[in-house]
Amino acid sequence: MFDQFLKYRLGFIFIFLTLLSSCSTGPKPIDFDVDNCDFCQMTISDQRFGAELVTKKGRIYKFDDLHCLKGFLNEKVVKAEDVASNWVVDFAQPSVLIAVAESFFVQNEQFKSPMGSNIAAFSHADSAKAFQTNYSGTEIKWENYLETGK
Repeated sequence: MFDQFLKYRLGFIFIFLTLLSSCSTGPKPIDFDVDNCDFCQMTISDQRFGAELVTKKGRIYKFDDLHCLKGFLNEKVVKAEDVASNWVVDFAQPSVLIAVAESFFVQNEQFKSPMGSNIAAFSHADSAKAFQTNYSGTEIKWENYLETGK
């Protein structure tokens, strides 16, 4: 009887830990040329751009451009209070996701991002400034971009 109780208890602990670990609020790598944008449904293919929204329950929505992430947020598909984090691809390190809150953004029409935001994200201010100096462009804050109509 005690052995059976111990088996049930260990089984419960295993299931609990499995469920707990599956609710991660961090990003997962974008599988370029395979994953589709959760806003426009296009295949995510440009490794210099891309974004993710992670819910508090661990659900991940992927986007091919900041324009699509912004549209998704504006449509309130996920309530603001259910969003755990937002992530963007580091333009200087293609395919690497960085937290939006820690990112530096440069907008330049020459970027030709998939959906026309033409905004590149950088993980370091120095990278953004160097790019801005060499290729021009305007520094933009995430909060300001969310407020614009474009």
